[in-house]
Amino acid sequence: MYSVILTELGISVFNDSKLEKAFAFSNPVKEYLLVKNKESKLNELVNYLASTQRGFSISDESLLAILKKHSIDCHLMDSAELDNVQATKPQIIVDSGFASNLQDTLGKLREFALGFSSSKVTVVSESPDLHIIQAINSLDEIDKIANGLSSRLREWYGLHFPELDNIIDSINGYAQIVIAGKRESLTKQVFENAGFPESKVEMLSLISSKSRGGDISDVNLEIVQAIAKQVLDFHDLRKKLEDHVELEMQQIAPNLSAILGTAVGARILGRAGSLKRLASLPASTIQVLGAEKALFRSLKTGSQPPKHGLLFQHAMVHSAPRWQRGKIARAVAAKAVIAARVDVYGEGLNQTLLEKLNIRVDEIGKKYENPTEKDSRPPQSFRREGGSFRDSPRREGGRKEGGSFRDSPRREGGSFRDSPRREGGSFRDSPRREGGRK
Repeated sequence: MYSVILTELGISVFNDSKLEKAFAFSNPVKEYLLVKNKESKLNELVNYLASTQRGFSISDESLLAILKKHSIDCHLMDSAELDNVQATKPQIIVDSGFASNLQDTLGKLREFALGFSSSKVTVVSESPDLHIIQAINSLDEIDKIANGLSSRLREWYGLHFPELDNIIDSINGYAQIVIAGKRESLTKQVFENAGFPESKVEMLSLISSKSRGGDISDVNLEIVQAIAKQVLDFHDLRKKLEDHVELEMQQIAPNLSAILGTAVGARILGRAGSLKRLASLPASTIQVLGAEKALFRSLKTGSQPPKHGLLFQHAMVHSAPRWQRGKIARAVAAKAVIAARVDVYGEGLNQTLLEKLNIRVDEIGKKYENPTEKDSRPPQSFRREGGSFRDSPRREGGRKEGGSFRDSPRREGGSFRDSPRREGGSFRDSPRREGGRK
């Protein structure tokens, strides 16, 4: 009986236990992965098998699928034959000429295992969704750093021009004014170049001439201007990252982007770890991603569990009334799971997902237009019968009205230390029972 056996170093054709033909891999890791991914053509093997015009038993399902594409008469080995192949694989490799002896076989298999592991790491590192996760995490880090520098910039330059902080909300415009220099050098042209409307330009020109701020030295001004330049650079970098995340999400996860939006979808993707893992999560888990602390606190204390995590940033959830947010978050999470699965296992954009989500959100808005009695009640803390834990009566001997434990009346004779001892002295001096210590 003819059999075709796939090994890590090549493919062998046997007639019972006799070798008929062997096809060695020039690059074992690469060619083995091509066979396992059903991407290899195997022209020499196919031509040889086709010329024999016999039936073959195959040791691997991927190899079987490749051969069936070329109309080769073949079938998969049974479990007993597969176990025998695995048990005798080192000897098969030696018999096929892929190695000189068993010791050489073990060395080559070790090299193959190292190369195979390295290739797996390379494939995972090249996954585009991991790059999206790094980009959105970098975006959040930039926001934290830029906010800190912006606060420091306003405080420092505010010593010189304090009135500017209450008028300008945009940190980008504030930084452009700081770069222009001291308030004496601020002209209408500077304010116009910063993008302010004419009405605010007139106000800023008037206030700059009547400011009560103190003078600032050239050295301090130079440092403050350097901080302002960093803030503007962070603003430009953030814009580039936003465009990059949006473009990558549209290409890799178009359905998830349609349901959640590019920013929220990327953050949910980053919290899940990968697009494939996100597709395997249940909707209830996606709903509370980002609220793990509140979830475990509710499980520990018995309080109300969180209704949403990162999904609160979604426009549908954020803009909804308080009593509708949990239901809308669950609907969004359910459609987000389906969208992630379509992105992983399907192709293209599915417009019906967003349409069904909009219909469901409209139904929730109409059905729960007014809060129910449960939703309108204020949250209550857990109390024992007779009041809260703090108001509960204590046992006899505890704190009494009008004083603390320290103020409570002591036993006759003073404190415990001052209490009269038994006759005969202290406990250590007390007479022992007959026979000594028991």
